[in-house]
Amino acid sequence: MSDTGTTLEYRAGDTTCIGEYYAPANAGGPLPVIVVVHAWDGLNDEVRGKCRRLAQEGYIAFAADIHGNGKVFTDFAELQSALGPYFADRAMLLERVAGAVEAARTIPGVDASRIGAMGYCFGGMTVLDIVRAGGLGVAGVVSFHGSLDGHNLNKPAGTDCKVLVLHGEDDPLVPPETVAAFKAEMNALHADWQLHAYGGTVHAFTRPGANNPDFGTVYNEAADRRSWQAMRNFFDEVL
Repeated sequence: MSDTGTTLEYRAGDTTCIGEYYAPANAGGPLPVIVVVHAWDGLNDEVRGKCRRLAQEGYIAFAADIHGNGKVFTDFAELQSALGPYFADRAMLLERVAGAVEAARTIPGVDASRIGAMGYCFGGMTVLDIVRAGGLGVAGVVSFHGSLDGHNLNKPAGTDCKVLVLHGEDDPLVPPETVAAFKAEMNALHADWQLHAYGGTVHAFTRPGANNPDFGTVYNEAADRRSWQAMRNFFDEVL
């Protein structure tokens, strides 16, 4: 596997997006692909590191560019301006992730019948919208400390896309009533879902730089390690 990803430009509606994919070295035969959706800040080196790990484990990993044009935010003060448009227009968010899924199908060596998706924080909400849309041909999605808020878009009667949510039990940004509403939503979709909650854990538990207890974002090494293993077990099963 090369440490350098291959750039893949694609369209999501009217937006040009610049993703990157990583593949195992000397891979034989078509391989499953996992679309990796970034947190609020965009496709950065943290996302690239996740993709390299996935490639080492035998998957093709495609880092999506949800913001478009390779935009990356570096100042936390920009959080609301970065995410506000997506919360206001979930149809646009669905269009962006659907474009990434379609782009993943075009990557050389991909088995288009074996597509997964995973995302962090904002990216967790984004991949869960794949489920809410019926699945988009994606076999399973994983949300790491993602927002679980639903939307008012039309939803299908059911979905074949399997779901794994990896959640900090003490996450102040995703309170118990939101978790309960999410469970009811998944049951209404007749989804095959799991939710793993990590005790003593808040938001952003996979992000080593997270250290803001007042806001509720703190890295947790044990939850990071355990959640990665849970994700691997899930994709081993569904892909």
